Amino acid sequence: MIIVNAGNGSGGFFTYQVLDKLGADTFGSLNLKPDGMFPNHIPNPEDKVAMAVTRTAVLENTADLGIVFDTDVDRSGVVDKDGNPINGDKLIALMASIVLKEHPGSTIVTDARTSLALTKFITDRGGQHCLYRVGYRNVIDKGVQLNQDGIDTQLMMETSGHGALKENYFLDDGAYMVVKIIIEMVRMKLEGSDEGIGSLIKDLEEPLESVELRMNILSESKRAKAEAILIIETFKSYIEEGRLVGWELDACGDCWVSDGCLVDSNDTPAPVDAQMYRTKVSSEEDGQYGWIHIRQSIHNPNIAINMQSTVPGGCLLMARVFLDKFLIASGMERALDFSQIENYIKSGNIS
Repeated sequence: MIIVNAGNGSGGFFTYQVLDKLGADTFGSLNLKPDGMFPNHIPNPEDKVAMAVTRTAVLENTADLGIVFDTDVDRSGVVDKDGNPINGDKLIALMASIVLKEHPGSTIVTDARTSLALTKFITDRGGQHCLYRVGYRNVIDKGVQLNQDGIDTQLMMETSGHGALKENYFLDDGAYMVVKIIIEMVRMKLEGSDEGIGSLIKDLEEPLESVELRMNILSESKRAKAEAILIIETFKSYIEEGRLVGWELDACGDCWVSDGCLVDSNDTPAPVDAQMYRTKVSSEEDGQYGWIHIRQSIHNPNIAINMQSTVPGGCLLMARVFLDKFLIASGMERALDFSQIENYIKSGNIS
């Protein structure tokens, strides 16, 4: 049995035009009728409500799989038979495990917000991990370029659920991703396994802490882009000059790399509308325990800060250093509203 939650977007067709015609039991599927008001929840595999109601439907109907689509079906997420949501890094890991069985040694391209544990997961299975600029089009285009350069790259996927496969002509297609997962699930059943699709990622470690914060740019909108570039380049200079102890740029050319990652020889700098840097953060006690990724928003006048840590309190520590040793030390209060970072430090959460 397979539960489809189309979120009242356009994905209902996958239930009655694909799964039902193939003989699947889709009883209990949700929100299949398109409705632009989206009366039940946001059609988004990153949405907690969308994943929660799908989880409930999977467990109530003892289904083998739950599927969540976004509005136009170019993104997807799934829920395994035990009710575990699989999106973000978990979905990339699941797809990577399937792809690397079919194409040993392939390179997997993701955006640079993925965890250190995902890199380990991919390389433990013989794959290469290329971390690239945020933005699904950037990620997919990077995969196209690597294949043109003779580097076998079968999967390109962003943490938002956008993804493409070389075998599917690099199309950003959430339904095709789901088909690959269903085929693997059926294959497992035919081989006598009843563990469910979630067993393929049971050894994926999750970061202990993960935080995203935003800083609004105070300049008028027509100057915001130039201001963002200046701020991010100043951050880069602080790292290169050693002003933040234990912080080091995690980059080679325009790719971010860590142990086992593909080292990209392309020296083309990031375009001015996609300026971003990822920094690995270490301490004498813990070694490398986390990273911080800073980027300008393409669509809004703000700068996004993503952090992950493998030790308790690591994100708070990075936020304090970022605030005190960079933002305040460099006088950024004139250019930025970083109250969200201050509130996070005070309260320990982003609310």
